[in-house]
Amino acid sequence: MASRPERPVPSPKALAGRKDPARSVRPVDWTAVPGRRPEPGARPERADLPSAPLPRRRARTVELPRAASAAPSDAVHTLDADDPRPLPRPLRIRDEDIRAVGVTGADGERIVQAVADPEDAWTADAGTSDHFLRGDLVVQVRRADNAVIGLFSARYALSVRPDEYEPALDIAEDAAGPSTRGGQGTRHPTSRRELLGRMQQAGFVITPGATHGRVTHPDHPGLVLPFASTPSDRRFTRHAVAQIRRVFGIDLRR
Repeated sequence: MASRPERPVPSPKALAGRKDPARSVRPVDWTAVPGRRPEPGARPERADLPSAPLPRRRARTVELPRAASAAPSDAVHTLDADDPRPLPRPLRIRDEDIRAVGVTGADGERIVQAVADPEDAWTADAGTSDHFLRGDLVVQVRRADNAVIGLFSARYALSVRPDEYEPALDIAEDAAGPSTRGGQGTRHPTSRRELLGRMQQAGFVITPGATHGRVTHPDHPGLVLPFASTPSDRRFTRHAVAQIRRVFGIDLRR
């Protein structure tokens, strides 16, 4: 392929009579300041020159909303100090929120019983959720809204549990406060009769049974808590208060 011939460089004689390109460049006044009066004898500024002042624009104002909207009914946190909803939440069991691994046919009563009276429990996800083990079922509960988010077989849950974990079997009971000896001013009920009285005042319905009764609440249908008819543990009242708070979100402490 033949190469293209190079263009000859024009000689000074060939460029004679042509206008210097540098003379066609328009000078720019880099010392011009917006709002500054031109000096006597200076050329007037034009709007198309780079040194011309920019046109002043009117400041824009942003109109704020008149009133803040109300928090959703299922909101976990709200900044409204007058929000009458208590912080404890009832246990929420919704199929669309639950991830199941190795578990089939776990009904709501079995899930509630595992959360209320677990054989073992531990904290996971940097304290954002708790795992409750009872029999061959492990229930994962999110702390923020007390919602069930996982159902696992005990074999699977124990196999993936980290070697170093925070035991959580007494989380609800420890958070209730120190143990008391009874008498006036105690925060926990000190007898079964006092516990039943506080439960009735809170609206609970207690159905007696041979060994275990059933505790329900009209405001929380679907949640059923087993209740020992003849408790033998001296910490029964504290344990029952913790169970009710975990399941129904109602605090019986005073």
